[in-house]
Amino acid sequence: MPLVYYVEDDQSISYIIEKTIENANYSGVSFNKGMPFLESFKKKIPDLILLDLMLPDVSGIDLVKAIRKINTDVPIIIVSALQDEMDKVTALDAGADDYMTKPFGVLELTSRMQSKLRKLRDYKILSYKNIVIDLRKHIVKISDKELYLTNKEFDILRVLIKNQNQVVPKENIFRDVWDTTYIGETRTLDMHIKSLRQKLSGQQSEAVIKTIRGVGYQIEPKE
Repeated sequence: MPLVYYVEDDQSISYIIEKTIENANYSGVSFNKGMPFLESFKKKIPDLILLDLMLPDVSGIDLVKAIRKINTDVPIIIVSALQDEMDKVTALDAGADDYMTKPFGVLELTSRMQSKLRKLRDYKILSYKNIVIDLRKHIVKISDKELYLTNKEFDILRVLIKNQNQVVPKENIFRDVWDTTYIGETRTLDMHIKSLRQKLSGQQSEAVIKTIRGVGYQIEPKE
Protein backbone atom coordinates (compact mmCIF):
# COMPACT_ATOMS: atom_id res chain seq x y z
CA MET A 1 0.00 0.00 0.00
CA PRO A 2 1.55 3.34 -1.05
CA LEU A 3 2.38 5.72 1.79
CA VAL A 4 1.41 9.39 1.31
CA TYR A 5 2.57 12.25 3.54
CA TYR A 6 0.38 15.35 3.28
CA VAL A 7 1.22 18.72 4.82
CA GLU A 8 -1.78 21.03 5.22
CA ASP A 9 -2.64 23.40 8.07
CA ASP A 10 -6.26 24.00 7.03
CA GLN A 11 -8.28 21.31 8.85
CA SER A 12 -11.14 21.24 6.36
CA ILE A 13 -8.82 20.76 3.38
CA SER A 14 -6.74 18.24 5.32
CA TYR A 15 -9.90 16.22 5.93
CA ILE A 16 -10.74 16.21 2.20
CA ILE A 17 -7.21 15.06 1.37
CA GLU A 18 -7.41 12.37 4.05
CA LYS A 19 -10.62 10.94 2.62
CA THR A 20 -9.27 11.14 -0.94
CA ILE A 21 -6.21 9.13 0.09
CA GLU A 22 -8.36 6.56 1.91
CA ASN A 23 -10.71 6.16 -1.07
CA ALA A 24 -7.68 5.54 -3.30
CA ASN A 25 -6.65 2.72 -0.92
CA TYR A 26 -3.45 4.49 0.08
CA SER A 27 -2.02 4.99 3.55
CA GLY A 28 -1.85 8.64 4.65
CA VAL A 29 0.02 10.52 7.36
CA SER A 30 -1.08 14.09 8.12
CA PHE A 31 1.05 17.06 9.21
CA ASN A 32 -0.15 20.61 9.93
CA LYS A 33 3.36 22.06 10.13
CA GLY A 34 6.47 21.70 8.03
CA MET A 35 9.15 20.85 10.56
CA PRO A 36 7.43 17.80 12.11
CA PHE A 37 6.89 16.55 8.57
CA LEU A 38 10.57 17.02 7.72
CA GLU A 39 11.67 15.12 10.83
CA SER A 40 9.39 12.22 9.92
CA PHE A 41 10.58 12.34 6.31
CA LYS A 42 14.20 11.94 7.43
CA LYS A 43 13.24 8.76 9.31
CA LYS A 44 10.97 7.22 6.67
CA ILE A 45 10.57 8.29 3.05
CA PRO A 46 7.00 7.96 1.74
CA ASP A 47 5.93 7.07 -1.78
CA LEU A 48 4.31 10.47 -2.41
CA ILE A 49 4.11 13.92 -0.81
CA LEU A 50 1.24 16.42 -0.99
CA LEU A 51 2.51 19.80 0.17
CA ASP A 52 0.94 23.18 0.90
CA LEU A 53 3.18 26.21 0.32
CA MET A 54 1.84 28.50 3.04
CA LEU A 55 2.56 26.83 6.36
CA PRO A 56 2.71 28.40 9.84
CA ASP A 57 6.33 27.51 10.58
CA VAL A 58 8.28 27.21 7.31
CA SER A 59 7.96 28.01 3.62
CA GLY A 60 6.77 25.17 1.42
CA ILE A 61 9.46 26.09 -1.11
CA ASP A 62 12.12 25.64 1.56
CA LEU A 63 10.62 22.25 2.36
CA VAL A 64 10.81 21.20 -1.28
CA LYS A 65 14.48 22.15 -1.38
CA ALA A 66 15.13 20.28 1.88
CA ILE A 67 13.37 17.19 0.54
CA ARG A 68 15.43 17.20 -2.65
CA LYS A 69 18.68 17.38 -0.69
CA ILE A 70 17.69 14.10 0.96
CA ASN A 71 15.86 12.33 -1.86
CA THR A 72 15.54 13.18 -5.55
CA ASP A 73 12.96 10.54 -6.49
CA VAL A 74 9.92 10.88 -4.22
CA PRO A 75 7.12 12.66 -6.14
CA ILE A 76 5.99 16.01 -4.70
CA ILE A 77 2.60 17.48 -5.62
CA ILE A 78 2.05 21.06 -4.47
CA VAL A 79 -1.53 21.78 -3.35
CA SER A 80 -1.75 25.54 -2.82
CA ALA A 81 -4.08 28.54 -2.90
CA LEU A 82 -1.33 30.51 -4.66
CA GLN A 83 -2.37 30.73 -8.28
CA ASP A 84 0.16 33.13 -9.74
CA GLU A 85 2.22 31.68 -12.57
CA MET A 86 5.49 32.64 -10.87
CA ASP A 87 4.49 30.72 -7.73
CA LYS A 88 4.07 27.62 -9.87
CA VAL A 89 7.35 28.18 -11.70
CA THR A 90 9.21 28.72 -8.41
CA ALA A 91 7.82 25.51 -6.91
CA LEU A 92 8.59 23.43 -9.99
CA ASP A 93 12.08 24.89 -10.27
CA ALA A 94 12.71 24.04 -6.62
CA GLY A 95 12.00 20.38 -7.33
CA ALA A 96 8.22 19.82 -7.17
CA ASP A 97 6.75 17.43 -9.75
CA ASP A 98 3.24 18.85 -10.04
CA TYR A 99 1.16 21.82 -8.90
CA MET A 100 -2.56 21.94 -8.06
CA THR A 101 -4.45 25.06 -7.03
CA LYS A 102 -7.17 25.26 -4.39
CA PRO A 103 -10.04 24.65 -4.52
CA PHE A 104 -9.38 21.33 -6.22
CA GLY A 105 -11.52 18.43 -7.38
CA VAL A 106 -11.23 15.13 -5.56
CA LEU A 107 -11.17 13.18 -8.81
CA GLU A 108 -8.39 15.35 -10.20
CA LEU A 109 -6.28 14.90 -7.05
CA THR A 110 -6.84 11.14 -7.19
CA SER A 111 -5.84 11.05 -10.85
CA ARG A 112 -2.66 13.02 -10.25
CA MET A 113 -1.65 10.85 -7.30
CA GLN A 114 -2.24 7.70 -9.31
CA SER A 115 -0.25 9.07 -12.24
CA LYS A 116 2.79 9.93 -10.10
CA LEU A 117 2.71 6.62 -8.23
CA ARG A 118 2.26 4.65 -11.44
CA LYS A 119 5.30 6.25 -13.05
CA LEU A 120 7.35 5.67 -9.91
CA ARG A 121 6.21 2.05 -9.68
CA ASP A 122 6.85 1.31 -13.34
CA TYR A 123 10.41 2.54 -13.00
CA LYS A 124 11.28 1.40 -9.51
CA ILE A 125 9.39 -1.83 -8.81
CA LEU A 126 10.15 -5.31 -10.15
CA SER A 127 8.12 -8.37 -9.27
CA TYR A 128 7.86 -12.08 -9.97
CA LYS A 129 5.35 -14.41 -8.31
CA ASN A 130 5.31 -13.36 -4.61
CA ILE A 131 8.67 -11.56 -4.83
CA VAL A 132 8.70 -7.74 -5.01
CA ILE A 133 11.88 -5.69 -5.42
CA ASP A 134 11.79 -1.99 -4.56
CA LEU A 135 14.80 -0.58 -6.37
CA ARG A 136 14.45 2.89 -4.86
CA LYS A 137 14.40 1.66 -1.27
CA HIS A 138 16.68 -1.32 -1.97
CA ILE A 139 14.19 -3.71 -0.34
CA VAL A 140 13.08 -7.22 -1.28
CA LYS A 141 9.80 -8.60 0.04
CA ILE A 142 8.26 -12.04 -0.26
CA SER A 143 4.54 -12.07 0.46
CA ASP A 144 4.97 -8.62 2.07
CA LYS A 145 7.68 -9.90 4.46
CA GLU A 146 11.07 -8.25 4.06
CA LEU A 147 13.97 -10.47 3.03
CA TYR A 148 17.54 -9.51 3.94
CA LEU A 149 19.99 -9.84 1.05
CA THR A 150 23.58 -8.72 0.57
CA ASN A 151 24.17 -6.12 -2.13
CA LYS A 152 25.39 -8.73 -4.60
CA GLU A 153 22.48 -11.07 -3.87
CA PHE A 154 20.09 -8.15 -4.37
CA ASP A 155 21.67 -7.29 -7.72
CA ILE A 156 21.66 -10.90 -8.93
CA LEU A 157 17.98 -11.28 -8.06
CA ARG A 158 17.26 -7.95 -9.78
CA VAL A 159 18.91 -9.16 -12.99
CA LEU A 160 17.09 -12.50 -12.94
CA ILE A 161 13.66 -10.97 -12.32
CA LYS A 162 14.24 -8.22 -14.84
CA ASN A 163 14.88 -11.00 -17.38
CA GLN A 164 12.23 -13.36 -16.03
CA ASN A 165 11.21 -16.37 -18.09
CA GLN A 166 14.48 -16.38 -19.99
CA VAL A 167 17.95 -17.75 -19.36
CA VAL A 168 20.47 -15.16 -18.19
CA PRO A 169 24.01 -16.07 -19.26
CA LYS A 170 26.70 -15.89 -16.61
CA GLU A 171 28.48 -13.27 -18.71
CA ASN A 172 25.45 -10.98 -18.42
CA ILE A 173 25.29 -11.40 -14.65
CA PHE A 174 28.98 -10.59 -14.27
CA ARG A 175 28.55 -7.55 -16.49
CA ASP A 176 25.51 -6.20 -14.65
CA VAL A 177 26.54 -7.08 -11.09
CA TRP A 178 30.33 -6.96 -11.10
CA ASP A 179 30.73 -4.57 -14.05
CA THR A 180 32.97 -7.01 -15.91
CA THR A 181 32.64 -9.60 -18.66
CA TYR A 182 35.46 -11.75 -17.30
CA ILE A 183 34.15 -15.04 -15.91
CA GLY A 184 37.36 -17.01 -15.52
CA GLU A 185 36.40 -18.01 -11.97
CA THR A 186 32.67 -18.53 -11.46
CA ARG A 187 32.85 -19.88 -7.90
CA THR A 188 31.98 -16.46 -6.47
CA LEU A 189 28.78 -16.30 -8.53
CA ASP A 190 27.92 -19.92 -7.67
CA MET A 191 28.27 -19.17 -3.94
CA HIS A 192 26.01 -16.12 -4.19
CA ILE A 193 23.42 -18.13 -6.13
CA LYS A 194 23.51 -20.88 -3.49
CA SER A 195 22.99 -18.37 -0.67
CA LEU A 196 20.21 -16.62 -2.59
CA ARG A 197 18.42 -19.92 -3.17
CA GLN A 198 18.55 -20.75 0.52
CA LYS A 199 17.12 -17.38 1.49
CA LEU A 200 14.31 -17.58 -1.06
CA SER A 201 13.43 -21.10 0.06
CA GLY A 202 13.48 -20.12 3.72
CA GLN A 203 10.99 -17.36 3.01
CA GLN A 204 8.64 -19.67 1.07
CA SER A 205 9.26 -18.06 -2.28
CA GLU A 206 6.98 -19.10 -5.13
CA ALA A 207 9.97 -18.89 -7.47
CA VAL A 208 13.23 -20.82 -7.74
CA ILE A 209 16.54 -20.19 -9.48
CA LYS A 210 17.29 -22.91 -12.02
CA THR A 211 20.77 -23.67 -13.28
CA ILE A 212 21.04 -23.99 -17.06
CA ARG A 213 24.24 -26.00 -17.23
CA GLY A 214 26.95 -24.41 -19.33
CA VAL A 215 24.92 -21.24 -19.88
CA GLY A 216 23.64 -19.47 -16.81
CA TYR A 217 20.57 -19.14 -14.62
CA GLN A 218 16.84 -18.61 -14.92
CA ILE A 219 14.16 -17.71 -12.39
CA GLU A 220 11.01 -19.77 -12.78
CA PRO A 221 7.89 -20.80 -10.84
CA LYS A 222 8.33 -23.29 -8.03
CA GLU A 223 6.80 -26.63 -8.87
